[in-house]
Amino acid sequence: MRRLHDLDAKDREILALLELDGRRANSEIARLTSLSAPTVAERIARLRDIGVIKGFTVDIDPARVGLPISAIIEFQPRSNDDERAVTAINSHPAVQCCYRVTGPTLLVLIVRVADNAALTRLLAEFTHYGDTKTAVILSTELDKRYFFADAAIQPAP
Repeated sequence: MRRLHDLDAKDREILALLELDGRRANSEIARLTSLSAPTVAERIARLRDIGVIKGFTVDIDPARVGLPISAIIEFQPRSNDDERAVTAINSHPAVQCCYRVTGPTLLVLIVRVADNAALTRLLAEFTHYGDTKTAVILSTELDKRYFFADAAIQPAP
């Protein structure tokens, strides 16, 4: 069995193309990588089987669905073993991401809300479980860095 990080150049090309467009057709990937479409399909299936490709998703713009305010919240429950607090925080619909981290806080959250009033209500809810420290995100400098897309083959004009 191949090790997970043993990706050859063609695997990396396929991953780069899929990072840019997860809906790209196998036939187009085949053309861009000089492989056959069945070979591309086989490689994608293998990459999924070994867990390199976790899934294919849609990238939704939060502002366009009514959630223009983003914030980073550091959350510290009253005790580090308070799983009830962690569960309550994680189950809140405004929480987009939750990371358990080292340092003076237990959780770092990314939240998305409709407005400042909604953020104020969210913080009031969270203070029932612990302490928060909040930074509103003013702009996004880098949202997602690709692993392989810098090496993507660009289609011929």
